[in-house]
Amino acid sequence: MPATASHPKTYAEILHSIFDFTSQGLNKPLAEAILKLDFPPQQTARIAELNEKANEGTLSGEETAELEAYLDVVDLLAYWQSSAHQFLTPHRNE
Repeated sequence: MPATASHPKTYAEILHSIFDFTSQGLNKPLAEAILKLDFPPQQTARIAELNEKANEGTLSGEETAELEAYLDVVDLLAYWQSSAHQFLTPHRNE
């Protein structure tokens, strides 16, 4: 999502522009390492807790911001892992 006057860039958008692996080149060890990235269990539990509260409509403003930050990072991680997977698919037997 591009930044506008009413939408400042998120941390994830800034990181995406810095770590744009598709334009900067990707190698097999880096792609394999990206596929192993995940949230620690405590953060996974926190995301689940925030999602549950969001579904119930009981998130505070601070919790909404926290959940949005997690979701931005989830989206970025999914993009990176998709790129890594696509890179590795033709390189599986190397």
